[in-house]
Amino acid sequence: MDKFTRKTSFEQWFSPIFSTKLEELVESYQLNYYTKKLHIASFLKLFVFAQLNETESLRAVSDTLFSDDLQKATNLVA
Repeated sequence: MDKFTRKTSFEQWFSPIFSTKLEELVESYQLNYYTKKLHIASFLKLFVFAQLNETESLRAVSDTLFSDDLQKATNLVA
């Protein structure tokens, strides 16, 4: 096995979560219908990131969103 993978560990953690079943549920309940930038997949990644880093408030999460690495990991980059 190759020790250099293209996926980050953050993406590898989410690969079991984002299956076709979840995508079907998002479409059937129209969870991304009114969103412009923060889709459900990015929201879940941001939520887990905040939980793992024990972020204390939404303001602290908002401040960390200026990080380029976090934007790339959560697919918030345009």
